Amino acid sequence: VDKIIPATGVPTGGGGGIIQVQQTVKTDTWTTDSANNYPNFEEVTGFNVSITPKFSTSKLLVTASVNYSTGYWQGFGQLWRGIGGASRSVLNAATGDAAGSRVRYTFTNLQYQGAVGANNQYHATVNFLDTPNTTSAVSYSIAMRSYTTSYQVYVNRNASDLDSASYYGRGMSTITVMEVSA
Repeated sequence: VDKIIPATGVPTGGGGGIIQVQQTVKTDTWTTDSANNYPNFEEVTGFNVSITPKFSTSKLLVTASVNYSTGYWQGFGQLWRGIGGASRSVLNAATGDAAGSRVRYTFTNLQYQGAVGANNQYHATVNFLDTPNTTSAVSYSIAMRSYTTSYQVYVNRNASDLDSASYYGRGMSTITVMEVSA
C-alpha cells in the first residue's frame, strides 16, 4: 500500500493520510558551546531524523518536542532541514520573518535570572508541515543558541544539573516526521 485514504475520502485541498513515520528519541544531555560558536546556532548532537518520501507530491509533518533550559535569560531554537545528503541548515519557512538584526527562531523562552534561574526547565513543541517536493532523503534537526557568549543552552537537563531530587531532573526530547499523501 502506497497511500492510505480515509474512509470518508480525501478532503478538498488536503492530504489523504499517513504513508510512513520516522522518529528519533534523545535521552542524553547536550550543551551549546556559546563561547566558540556564538552567534551561530548549533545542531543538537544526535537529535535528527531522516525520511525518504515515496512521492514528490507528499507533505512532511514535522513534530519536535524539546526539553531544554538556559542558565540566564534567553535561548533560541530553530528547525533545520537537509535534502539529498546536503548539510542541514535553517528552514527559513519555519522561523519568523527577517527584520533587521533580530534573531529568527522557531521557538524561544524568556526568563529573568532570579534565585532559581539555573533550576528552570522549558518545553517547546514544534509542528510544521513542510513541502520539500522530492523523493530524496530529507533530514530534520533542531539547532539552538544562547543570547550571549557567556551562557549556554542545555537539552534534557537544567543549567545547574545538581544531583538532587528537588529541582533537578533529566528529560527526553523527540523529533517525529510523517509523510502525508497529497
